[in-house]
Amino acid sequence: MKTTVFLMALVVLAIALITGASWEQTERARDHERLPQVGRSIDIGGRSLTIDCAGAGSPTVIFETGAPRPGYTWVFIQSQVAPFTRACWYDRAGFGWSDLGPYPRTSAANSRDLHALLHRAGIPPPYLLVAETLAALDARVYTGLYRSEVSGMVLVDGVHPDLLARFPQIRSTGAPLHKFAGFAESLASRLFNSIGLLRLLSGRNHPGPPPSGLTIEEWTTIFRLTSQPQARVALLEELPALDRNLADARAAGDLGSRPLRVISTAPPNQPFSDAGMELQADLVHLSTRGKQVVVRVPHPGPLYYQAPQSIIDAVRDVVADIRAATR
Repeated sequence: MKTTVFLMALVVLAIALITGASWEQTERARDHERLPQVGRSIDIGGRSLTIDCAGAGSPTVIFETGAPRPGYTWVFIQSQVAPFTRACWYDRAGFGWSDLGPYPRTSAANSRDLHALLHRAGIPPPYLLVAETLAALDARVYTGLYRSEVSGMVLVDGVHPDLLARFPQIRSTGAPLHKFAGFAESLASRLFNSIGLLRLLSGRNHPGPPPSGLTIEEWTTIFRLTSQPQARVALLEELPALDRNLADARAAGDLGSRPLRVISTAPPNQPFSDAGMELQADLVHLSTRGKQVVVRVPHPGPLYYQAPQSIIDAVRDVVADIRAATR
């Protein structure tokens, strides 16, 4: 009797897994219709990353986005930078339209991916890296690995390597999943993704009205790419690498005399704002030609939505500095 019940349970489980996997594949096909790819898929060795470029001129601006947002987040700012130099955004492994990558997703792994992507896409240096929040760690590690390719940097609310040392409370209050993420959880999340469980649990939220500069179609695409199940898997695979990424960014060294702009958001009533601003000001010392731009906004939120012009102006200034130095 027990054997029969066990076998029936196995059959039911197998049916559920097959049904879930079939439903997930159907939904992914619908995603391709609802979210037609922007940019090119470039094979970097058995998997592909997506990149999109506009404009012409040197240096090439490379926009880097913090998880879980796609590179397409930069589409409006890219359109404003493209008239005066080449501007490219890309999707890190697992985000946007890019394939998942090997675990764990460290800044060094992301940097090697980007290097391979730019090489295979035929986009030569020099590069001006524009990175926001956690992607600032990737930009600094990339510069440490491929120093001759980077001619300047713009950090938008970039994470300082001493953030967790200065604010240990963030580990428990701001990133509670960090201590629960690991290789086993990565495998489980990939399994749950393949059988549709992550999609089933994600719900159907509405993106709301688009920020200034974005069309409703662009905003809907950004929202859907950000909330897709694969992005959750990729985010879970980046969390365990946080401490290593902070250490690697610190070890990457400074920028020397490369022009740098540190754009820092100063929203009202933001916890740790004074001390956090001290860390932002410290980032300026990465370069002998570093400058800080403090942007005050009415409420917390990504700066590229609230004050995109501040980023565009900073990129324009750094491009001018780089060109002046090469004359």
